[in-house]
Amino acid sequence: MAKLYRNLCLCLAIIIFFLWSIFPPEERLRLGKDLRGGVTLVYQLEIGPTEDAAKVVSDTIEVLRNRVDPDGLLEISMVRQGRDRIEITMPLPRQEVKDLKAVYENALRQLGRTSVTRDRLADLLTLSGPERDAKVAELSDGNDRRRQLLGELIVAAEEARAARAELEKARVENAPAATVDALIDRAGGAESKQEDLLRRVLATVLPANDVRQALNLSDRRGSIEGDDGQRIEVPSPRERAIARIRERFPEANQQLDAILVKFKAYADRRTTLDDPQDLVRLLQGAGVLSFRITVKPQQLADEDRLRRELQEKGPRLATSPEARWFKINKIENWYRSAAELKALQANAAEYFRGRGYVAEEYQGQYYMLAWDTRSTRLTQAEGDWGVERASESRDQFNLPSIAFQMDARGAFLLGELTKDHIKDQMAVLLDDEIYTAPTLQSAISKNGEITGSFSAEERRYLIRTLGGGSLQAKLSPEPISISSIGPELGADNLQKGFLSGVVALIVVSGFIIVYYFGAGVIAVIALCANAILVLGAMSLNKAAFSMPGIAGVILTFGMAVDSNVLVYERIREEVLRGADHRTATRIGFDKALSSIVDGNVTNLIVCIVLAYTGTAEIRGFAITMGIGVISTLFAALIFSRFLFQFTQSVLGLRCVNMLPLAVPSIQRILTPRIDWLRLRPFFFAFSAMYVAIGLGAVVFQGREMLDNEFRGGTAVTLDLKPSAPGSPDRLTMTRAEVQDRLQQLAKESAADSPLRELINADVVPIDPRGDGVTSDRFTIKTILTDSQLVLESIVQKFSDKLETLPAIRFAGSDASQWSDAPVHRVVTPDLGANLGVALTTPRSVAESIGGVAIYLDEITPPQPLQTLQQRLESVRASTDFADTLSRSKRIIILNGDESAVRTAALVVFDETARVFDNEVRWTEQMASREWELTRRALTEAQLPASVVLFSAAIADTFRAQAIVATTLSFVLISLYIWIRFKSLRYSLAALVALVHDVLVVVACIAICEIIYNTPATEGVARTLGLLPFRIDLNMIAALLTIAGYSLNDTIVIMDRIRETKGKSAEADYDMINTAVNQTLSRTVITGGSTLFSCLALYVLGGEGMRAFAFALTVGLIVGTYSSVAVAAPLVWNGKRSKAEEPVADGALVGR
Repeated sequence: MAKLYRNLCLCLAIIIFFLWSIFPPEERLRLGKDLRGGVTLVYQLEIGPTEDAAKVVSDTIEVLRNRVDPDGLLEISMVRQGRDRIEITMPLPRQEVKDLKAVYENALRQLGRTSVTRDRLADLLTLSGPERDAKVAELSDGNDRRRQLLGELIVAAEEARAARAELEKARVENAPAATVDALIDRAGGAESKQEDLLRRVLATVLPANDVRQALNLSDRRGSIEGDDGQRIEVPSPRERAIARIRERFPEANQQLDAILVKFKAYADRRTTLDDPQDLVRLLQGAGVLSFRITVKPQQLADEDRLRRELQEKGPRLATSPEARWFKINKIENWYRSAAELKALQANAAEYFRGRGYVAEEYQGQYYMLAWDTRSTRLTQAEGDWGVERASESRDQFNLPSIAFQMDARGAFLLGELTKDHIKDQMAVLLDDEIYTAPTLQSAISKNGEITGSFSAEERRYLIRTLGGGSLQAKLSPEPISISSIGPELGADNLQKGFLSGVVALIVVSGFIIVYYFGAGVIAVIALCANAILVLGAMSLNKAAFSMPGIAGVILTFGMAVDSNVLVYERIREEVLRGADHRTATRIGFDKALSSIVDGNVTNLIVCIVLAYTGTAEIRGFAITMGIGVISTLFAALIFSRFLFQFTQSVLGLRCVNMLPLAVPSIQRILTPRIDWLRLRPFFFAFSAMYVAIGLGAVVFQGREMLDNEFRGGTAVTLDLKPSAPGSPDRLTMTRAEVQDRLQQLAKESAADSPLRELINADVVPIDPRGDGVTSDRFTIKTILTDSQLVLESIVQKFSDKLETLPAIRFAGSDASQWSDAPVHRVVTPDLGANLGVALTTPRSVAESIGGVAIYLDEITPPQPLQTLQQRLESVRASTDFADTLSRSKRIIILNGDESAVRTAALVVFDETARVFDNEVRWTEQMASREWELTRRALTEAQLPASVVLFSAAIADTFRAQAIVATTLSFVLISLYIWIRFKSLRYSLAALVALVHDVLVVVACIAICEIIYNTPATEGVARTLGLLPFRIDLNMIAALLTIAGYSLNDTIVIMDRIRETKGKSAEADYDMINTAVNQTLSRTVITGGSTLFSCLALYVLGGEGMRAFAFALTVGLIVGTYSSVAVAAPLVWNGKRSKAEEPVADGALVGR
């Protein structure tokens, strides 16, 4: 009894632990992109025939991860796909996170709009009366402390002005020297007071860009061993930057604290990037290697100016024609002791000066000055070159070093760079960040070596850096596949998936309790424990749930019921033989063990194959199913058994009475005397007939059965907009109306335009109304692979129906460089003169002289002024352009009105980057950045609910994956059955049944598409909820799941045949019939419960799951049939004659 309590407590402890790991579920259970919304990008790598593909992919992922998510805080997965591809998946942020970000961004935006500079304060002091009062109100911006200081500043300025006037008067009148000296002291004191108040006013204004940059820094603290052996904690870059801001702006600490609170609330909930486009841009700029000679102290005449400008204006604006500031990637690699760290923190400039570098700290980060001339650098501007390999080595003193080898072009260029800079320090940069800057001991060409006292981790770090330098040439410039799902569609998938799971659980649980009484209650408890184990394991492994993953959970319920039914049916047989309840329970569990293990192992084989060959969503399904298999074995064979022992030994309950035992008529129905083998010719002929018909349908459909994943192409899902602002109801269209618009678009396109193919596009209504064709959401599939063209064209055609911002075109909008774009200097007050056009109405831009004007001519389609402003402001508030928030900007309408702007000018002014002061700075900071901002805001379309692109290359890969997954699963399953049953006949029988089941499901998919697309049978399709199902990777997963699940029935029958024949060499005619009849009850019960789960998925799971559920439903029905009508008859070899006596009514064979 003590052992029973111990085991039961151990099981409960495990379940409680997994239950604890689930809560709170909204934080612990991760959702995949199809449930949460997100984007998946697939990039291709160019890998040479002699390169180690696994190492290249691994190193590339490491470099990309370090760039995109250096602190490992985001839910961005990067996994290898095949030999030469990387799949990167990023979920979209939750609405809660978006709201918190909006609060934080709004606080920063308020800072950016309150720009108080010395120039603006000087202008204030020249004003008087109401004009000055209005300026004070504008500059104080509701800040009482700033208003008070501005008032004191005005008084101090007037006192200083009066003191200077009195001093000048005394000098003119030749007042005594003592009087003049006294007045000089008075004027000097007044001016000092004015300057002090001016600094205090400036200290009340937090620079929005400084705060944003500080909060974007890493929050990860470091540590170093002190002189006493104790670890000393090193503040994070963010903490150092915030401390510097507090020192510079002591009057604004309260305002800073308020922003920090808002940021923390946002950052604590943030687990992904805010915008998928941020991910694309980060990947586009990754992996650019360069070498630069660093500037030595006092080597550059402008050194002091650059140091000063770095602190005042930041590294982007502190430049010279000869040198630039570059960020140091990891400052911890530049000190080795607590003493060095202390010296670095006390005075970074002096610390680096002593090592021969020019470096400074700026806002918590460290920057080093390096040369930027052709003779002192090796960048991609110097030619196409790269590093072939990098590895650990040993220097001449047998100390660890890093060896690298350049390609032919790189060897020549590096030799030219280094031969004139021996004994200088050369920085190694990746993505313009300095990773190391060793001293050149000799000229380097083909082979180089970096020596120094590096730790093992630092050496690996440098090797990855050098190896990652070839990434730019290896990684495809654009993703070859893009899959995006909007958050609304994801939320809809989640809601329907959850509903179908709950309904399946409730109904199956109810049936089990009604049928098995007390044993059914134990089964339901075990089922709930099983669900807890699955969810807990997913939470602990940080695995993401996907739509197929939810299907995996629901199928887990079916497998768990299957296991319990196997046990209970065995218990029922033992009770009928006269065993007491404890003995019947013990023998029932023992006899069911082999069938449960065999059935679940075959499912596990499928899970392993899918996890190895599938995409991220398929791997999610495979992981969920795999966890479900293991948890089912635990719940059915261990936890349920302990519950039985507890209820029988402690509570004194028998728990073996069941509906068939209570109602004898049911018992007689469940033990038939059917001669299954006599029906074998009929079964075989019937199966051959409908398989042939199905294959005919497959041949008829041909490639049309394949989805874009296997053919290449683009799928766009459109969400129609609300019928009225704020209304929960949305506009609707019929399938025919959508097709008509697409056909119009195709006919309106040029004869040689690829858009002509849209006339053949497939249109599928998602969640249609009762008529089956009307909906507010549609998926449009086409074989076109130019996703941008397809998307923009469709969005434009449906612009009146979509709540989306289409791409805007205007004259010159395709220019990638500002010099080729309609970007103009503002050098006169007349806007027309600046633009070089004659305006019918003169427009003055006198207040923006020195700024930039962007001419937006022939805006297509015309846009409301508010839309243009919102799009520009939205991009300006993003992280990439936040430093431009404080600029003065306005849109001047030149043609049209506020409701439909056809021509306009965007005029932007920044007093720190005027064209007259510094042409180079104006070019970099105003012309180039404002053009990039404008292009991004206006020419990039906002995506609809989802867009999926599959190139021809990725389609080939997916087809190969599908073939490999299917073949490998069938081979491994056949091998397992051959080994387990020690008979090739059993293995071949199971394999034939599997192929039969898969062929029938594929045939039904083809027939569904025919029914759906045939006008005469379209009504039937609507009634049954049929869609033009296509074969994609999800369908392949469904087919393999069918293979694993339907095999359960076959294995149970084969296991009973093996048990029935005992030591006989072969199973005879009667043995096979007996085995099928004895297992029929289990087949009906488990098939029925699992069939209901599949139907729940089909009816309630929505279109996102319908194809998957359809395949499972058909496969379950066909698999149940084939286990009895195909597999079992094939086990019989026909050598033994039929026994003369019929199968006895209710005959049972012991084990």
